[in-house]
Amino acid sequence: MIKRSKIIALSLSICLFLTLLPSPGFAEVTETTEPAELVAASVPNPWNQVTIGSPAITGSASYDPTIDQFTVSGAGTDIWGKTDQFNYVYQPWTGDGSIIALISSQTNPHDFAKAGIMIRETLNPDSKHVDLLLTPSNGFTFQYRTATGGTSQSVKIASTSPNWVKLERKGNVIKGYVSNNGLNWGDLGNLTLNMNASLYVGLAVTSHNVSQLSTATFDQVKVNATGDVFPPTEPTNLQANSVTSTTANISWTASLDDVGVKDYDVYKDNVLTQASVTSTTYTFTGLTPNTNYNITVKAKDAAGNISNASSPLTVTTTSLIDTQNPTSPSGLVSSSKTSSSVNLSWTASTDNVSVYAYDIYRNGTLAGSTPTTSFNVTGLTANTTYSFTVKARDLAGNVSAASSALSVKTSATSTDPYTPEVVANNLETPWAIALAQDGRIFFTERNSGRIRVVVNGQLKSTPVMTLGSPFYYMPKSEGGLLGIALDPNFATNHYMYIYHSYKTSDNKVANQVVRLKENNNKATLDKVLITNLPGAVYHNGGRVKIGPDNKLYFSDGNYGNKDDTLNYLGGKMFRLNLDGTIPSDNPFGASSPIYSRGHRNPQGIAWQPGTNRLFISEHGESSKDEINFVEPGKNYGWPKYEGGNQNQTGITPPLIYANGTTWAPSGITFVTQGPWAGNLLVTNLKGKQIIRMVVGEQNGKPTIGSNNLNYLFLNKYGRIRDIVEAPDGSLYFVTSNNGDKNGDGTADKLVRLVPNF
Repeated sequence: MIKRSKIIALSLSICLFLTLLPSPGFAEVTETTEPAELVAASVPNPWNQVTIGSPAITGSASYDPTIDQFTVSGAGTDIWGKTDQFNYVYQPWTGDGSIIALISSQTNPHDFAKAGIMIRETLNPDSKHVDLLLTPSNGFTFQYRTATGGTSQSVKIASTSPNWVKLERKGNVIKGYVSNNGLNWGDLGNLTLNMNASLYVGLAVTSHNVSQLSTATFDQVKVNATGDVFPPTEPTNLQANSVTSTTANISWTASLDDVGVKDYDVYKDNVLTQASVTSTTYTFTGLTPNTNYNITVKAKDAAGNISNASSPLTVTTTSLIDTQNPTSPSGLVSSSKTSSSVNLSWTASTDNVSVYAYDIYRNGTLAGSTPTTSFNVTGLTANTTYSFTVKARDLAGNVSAASSALSVKTSATSTDPYTPEVVANNLETPWAIALAQDGRIFFTERNSGRIRVVVNGQLKSTPVMTLGSPFYYMPKSEGGLLGIALDPNFATNHYMYIYHSYKTSDNKVANQVVRLKENNNKATLDKVLITNLPGAVYHNGGRVKIGPDNKLYFSDGNYGNKDDTLNYLGGKMFRLNLDGTIPSDNPFGASSPIYSRGHRNPQGIAWQPGTNRLFISEHGESSKDEINFVEPGKNYGWPKYEGGNQNQTGITPPLIYANGTTWAPSGITFVTQGPWAGNLLVTNLKGKQIIRMVVGEQNGKPTIGSNNLNYLFLNKYGRIRDIVEAPDGSLYFVTSNNGDKNGDGTADKLVRLVPNF
């Protein structure tokens, strides 16, 4: 069984074709009206099994209650055309509701074998039906038959297995959804189909091979699933923060839920100690000295669903009076060094109870602490000698003597101006970064709708905010939670600005910019600044930045629309006051938020230091990605012109474009410190690199020559989405490999480039 908590990072690829056409990849089944063949099956009530359409091989099914998993095998020509051949595990169904399942595995006797969920009017092979089916090699098909004996139709979607699927019925309207984690659902659209109030719902498998079975497994199947039907994920990373002879403080990483986690139940030795804890920390009191306790935690949601228990944590209380110091760490060595960092490791200390942490000292000053036996000291000066020592301490506060001192001289200034350092890993499609003046690092996660924060180098487990309705994303698309920017006075007013996709009241995709109010790493909605910006599956733009004029700038894509007039807001750069009003000096008048036009899909915004010139990156078609110098009111060509053919009257050509290759440029930033000062860094998605562009000057205008490009980290981190520079000269970037439409599913990261200058 693949549990929901184990697949949160699995990728999902969706490409929705809006025209409903018969699929050439799905074979037409020979017409037959033979009745279904009822088969004895090892499935629990109210489930039944039936082989429909008389395939040459009878199907089978079983259910394992210990892991909540159905195994279904079926043969037949197809679920397609005018009649179907497949194996069906079903139950009678009346009225409205949903069926939800995780397709956790599927064998491959044919590239168009199918496994998924189905709503069916009768058990006859030519019945009306709606289903959401996965194939081993050709993705999903959201398909249906509108009349008895009619021809099937489908909307095909590219995807990968395993995946969550959902069909929802309200009257005659049936919607299809998919998810990569069972928490956030991508809407595939809906159809109206007149079916009986009483029908059948269940799991369908066909092999597309008359002489061989196909077998699929389905986990956590829910029928008539409305509201909050899934329990939260189990809490993780239980740890003891402080332990005395009679108390123990523990904490854990917050659980996730499809609606929301309400609180936690804390257990000691499998006995409930405290119910309904609303935070992710708890302190036990009244414990016995020198005693082992087994601690677990369960999460609950408002619907009463309870998670599995966390992995147990063993906590040992100290002796009644623990005055014994740990032994001194030994064997202190340096395994590596750079011009600005030294990596240290040592042999573990021992203690009469347990060692809690190690404190690392640089020239007698505390440099940091760690529970492990290694530590990387950063922020050092090149070609400088430092003395390092380490002390161990226990939970009672007893501290060991210092280790023997280790003298290390940092390297001379590196020829490479930066050293990469991973700050956070296993992220969910991070999209944009914003740096606070107090050192906090905020970033958005596109698919999850979460704003995350790094404090003192550590990623907080609890999100700053998780967007709710009307927030919308479609997996493997380009919409969702995109840009983020912090107010110039964030330290006092705590305003942050985000750009996200949402569903309108008439079920259309649109984008909006909203202002949030942050307080102690939590945020709430303050104000919607602009709404009903054009949106779609792709080309949502979405970058948000605050300019040197303290105005809010953001971008929107054109979604394939050919309208480049000022009446259409797609394919534009925008400029607003920070309260959402339109500046009086905007180029198209005080009633228009538009700053420039003729853009295809701009995703990077940056101002050149010293000149305050606005640069943007935008996706072109194929090998015509562009870097543009944007001036108010100018037209940058799309959809009529792009790349090198823009020397037209009234059209501003790009500074440079990807001639003969594809960058897919996203975030950009100017470097202000070190040997790259003045250079423009451009992150690449398809290019899987960062391009360092040397910006020149000619006749009072900026220039970028094709011979002034340097390619950094090619294929080392995969798709790179955004990059920013911190006040200390560090550069931070995020990757976009897991959950992106062209990603390879590898874990996404927040990476710091530590300066060596």
